[in-house]
Amino acid sequence: MGSQTTAQDIDKMTEYGFTQLISCPTRITDHSATLIDHIFTNVCHNVTKSGIISNSDMSNHLVTYTRLFTDQGRMANKLNSRKSKKVQGRVINSDTMKIFKNEIELVDWNFVLDCDDADEKLTTFLQKYEELYNTCFPLVEKKHKKRNSSKPWMLECACYRKNLLYHKFVKYPSPEKK
Repeated sequence: MGSQTTAQDIDKMTEYGFTQLISCPTRITDHSATLIDHIFTNVCHNVTKSGIISNSDMSNHLVTYTRLFTDQGRMANKLNSRKSKKVQGRVINSDTMKIFKNEIELVDWNFVLDCDDADEKLTTFLQKYEELYNTCFPLVEKKHKKRNSSKPWMLECACYRKNLLYHKFVKYPSPEKK
């Protein structure tokens, strides 16, 4: 992808109200330093921090991240569920999806049209939809699966080289590597 196309893509995202959060290069080689891992948002007021992690061994790119302000009540629930090693989730597969589609088809949706204004119609529709969704895809408790931290696809020397190049880039930036 050429820089003109990239600039057009970024302009298009800006036009739609998105802001780019990462401005540093995320892939650095001997001959170039490019920003290819973008994070865009349209809720800047929720962003508390964003940036790159330079000493990660996850890939040959630098890791990008964004920290968002979230509702504290929801966060407390998530933390409590992690402590208990159980999480809640929904079973969504072809069988449950078939049941859900069938249930939606069985509903006579005319009651939504009987509402007086658009807001009431939307609220009524969403209430019924949520009721069907919760019935067909009930929350079930699952054990929290511990993730395997090894990365067999990543060569150790590639991560070392990436980190070395990044630190070299930061210490000795040059115009031709931008």
